[in-house]
Amino acid sequence: MNELVVIVEGETEQAFVRDQLAGHLALHGTSAWGVLPGRHRNRGGVKKWHTAKHDILRTLKERRYCTTMIDYYAMPEDWPGRAEAKALPWNERAAHVESKISSEVSEILESNFNPEFLIPYVQLHEFEALAFADVAALTSVVSPLSNHSADYLQTQFAAILEEAAHPEAINDGYETCPSRRISGIVRAYRKRVHSPIVTRRIGLDELRVKCDHFASWLKRLESIGGN
Repeated sequence: MNELVVIVEGETEQAFVRDQLAGHLALHGTSAWGVLPGRHRNRGGVKKWHTAKHDILRTLKERRYCTTMIDYYAMPEDWPGRAEAKALPWNERAAHVESKISSEVSEILESNFNPEFLIPYVQLHEFEALAFADVAALTSVVSPLSNHSADYLQTQFAAILEEAAHPEAINDGYETCPSRRISGIVRAYRKRVHSPIVTRRIGLDELRVKCDHFASWLKRLESIGGN
């Protein structure tokens, strides 16, 4: 079986890999697990590029497949392509950073680099954007945490999605990023606890229909090793 290391931003993404992605990829002949970058792996948040780069290089040298699950939102500007990506349309930013990650790793490893083994993935703008792929599912998870009615909550979430026109396009500002959009409506919402529950309830099939960039990443992971 192929081995895939998923370098994740935090515990939310790690839970997603463990509870959803790993089982799905096992059906395609790949064993996947999520790891937090750096030595202090109990600390979430996007690490500096040199920390993540070290883990990527080590994984590739071990002849394992490597991908990332990192948010563009709050990504330090020392990451390849991050600074200039701000000037691009929202739907080109993640792909630009991903391309620059591959280019830098290729320059370091030179002839030892096999691009088949590195599949960078950068999320726009947060993991919680995926929760807006199905506002009914999102509502069903968070409504027991709120004094508002389910109809009210679903209307609020639907308005956010309608304004952005796409789950992955929801604004990446500090106060308007997806997780704060949800917690602004449901104060008891906790991203580490509830976000993985929402995506499990939505399911990978619906996520790939509603989230184009996520779908392209998942397709590449499914094709690892030619399976």
